Amino acid sequence: MFNYTIMAHTPADNPEFVNGRVAEVPLEKLTGDYTQKNFMIKFRVNETRGNNAFTSFDGHRLTSDYKRALTRRRNSRIDCNFVLKLDDDVQIRIKPIIMVDKRIKKSQEKVLRALAHETIEKSLTKLSLSEALKKIYSGDLSKEAAATLKTTYPTKRVEISKINVMNPASLMEVPPDEEELEKILTSNDEEEIEEVSVEDDKGDESPIESDDKIDYSSMKVAELKELLKEKDLPVSGTKAELIERLET
Repeated sequence: MFNYTIMAHTPADNPEFVNGRVAEVPLEKLTGDYTQKNFMIKFRVNETRGNNAFTSFDGHRLTSDYKRALTRRRNSRIDCNFVLKLDDDVQIRIKPIIMVDKRIKKSQEKVLRALAHETIEKSLTKLSLSEALKKIYSGDLSKEAAATLKTTYPTKRVEISKINVMNPASLMEVPPDEEELEKILTSNDEEEIEEVSVEDDKGDESPIESDDKIDYSSMKVAELKELLKEKDLPVSGTKAELIERLET
């Protein structure tokens, strides 16, 4: 699903020390889809070749800010946790969360958990890992599960909060050969050069602050807080205060 994308750099005195390390990146960085920024994807290094390390998918988690934003006063959040075996013999531990508009009883939580387990298991066990991830990250699985649960109780939302791959050894893929690897690295270098060239071409123009073009008032509070975090600014206060902080 992710192909061979260069996603991060890691320091090491010896390539052998890199094996087993886990790198975490936002899904948005790999797909370019801003709506997927709340998924933090984990990859585990399973092979090194010179200065290049190759990884396999290890799991994901939803960002803490996004999960907090889902939880509202007088709502119920139901956490689920179960193991699935996919069609390619990969086992994953999957942790969905169910958001319900009202406070519900323990017996109702139990029914919703069982129904979510049954629905997600039926939807994913006939798919390979790559196919299952596409269904999760497209949002199709969440919509499908929420629609099914609504027939039993008014369910607001279903999200896949976390995934952990339980048998990563079975995910070892054949890394690209030297020729393919050279093409990937060369392509990445050309993209960096092109970006620099575009910036140089703009050097003669009058500088324009990028913030002047942003309509902060149309953004959600969670998105404003993400921008403040990137600038190492406080994230507390009302929406108006957050906007004022970004504009100064």
